[in-house]
Amino acid sequence: MTGIPPRTHPGTAGGVLAVDIGGTKLALRAVAAGAAVYERTVVWPVGGDGGGESELLEASVAEAVGALGGAPARIGVAAAPNVGADGSVVSWPNRPHWVGRSLSAPFAGSGAEVLFGDDATLAGLAEALSTGSRDLVYLGIGTGVGGGVVSGGRLLTGAWGTAGELGHLVVDPQGPRCRCGTRGCLQAVVSAEALAAHAAAARGLPTTTAELVAGVDRAEPWAERTLDHAADSMAGALRVLVELVQPAQVRIGGGLGAALAGLPRRVARRLTATARPGRPLPEVGPAVHGPHSSLAGAALLAAHGTSVLGGADLFREGSPS
Repeated sequence: MTGIPPRTHPGTAGGVLAVDIGGTKLALRAVAAGAAVYERTVVWPVGGDGGGESELLEASVAEAVGALGGAPARIGVAAAPNVGADGSVVSWPNRPHWVGRSLSAPFAGSGAEVLFGDDATLAGLAEALSTGSRDLVYLGIGTGVGGGVVSGGRLLTGAWGTAGELGHLVVDPQGPRCRCGTRGCLQAVVSAEALAAHAAAARGLPTTTAELVAGVDRAEPWAERTLDHAADSMAGALRVLVELVQPAQVRIGGGLGAALAGLPRRVARRLTATARPGRPLPEVGPAVHGPHSSLAGAALLAAHGTSVLGGADLFREGSPS
């Protein structure tokens, strides 16, 4: 476990717990009286199984609840899997060993109401409220690639509540096969695994994402080529969104996205190069919550309930600003 400096939550009520279940780690934040009183990141064990990870999640939640001194009023959970009506995981490409396992069971002993939301959708919510932008697209790059869209002050969730899956926009029909089964999804091209593979080919050596980040920081030519490749693909996906929803801002985050310095600037340049004359373009910048946007969104879900996901104007009086 690693500790993270406490964060303030001026828009949240006290006595809630936020949980972000990611592809490589689990993050938890307990909030009381508008401030974080506990925060931990737990890295999933290499080669772990669904049963062991479920037990680790349960123990981590119990520890966080203990830090609050009692059951939280509500727990907000940011997670990527498709979950059935019975609470069991139907599909989770980055953690397939969870399929058929209950995602709600590890929270049963908390004594709290538990609400689940898509991790990238909640990240978009947090970024929009933190920047004050009524029209924002969030793009998270990590184990997978996720997205969230706020338009006209309203979170776009679609007919089935999962709109904004930007990682599954096809950017290269002849490209690598995504874990979802489709060829050329943005996720198959710019996820952490995909960018590490691209960097390895450009460098001529096996390369980790940490080495890629270090290479970008040193302006190594092979790392620069991989960063350009990522920016080209992301700009291609965002070019469609610029025409569809006209965001004022694009925020790039996620574990890897937040670590790649210069990525937002390169994406912005490529959007400018393909813009239609006379059409305004969004400001492209790093996520204000860095790699923790989903956790911040889970805290909002915990504090304010499902009203933040219901399509209401997020900026109206009394909203979670």
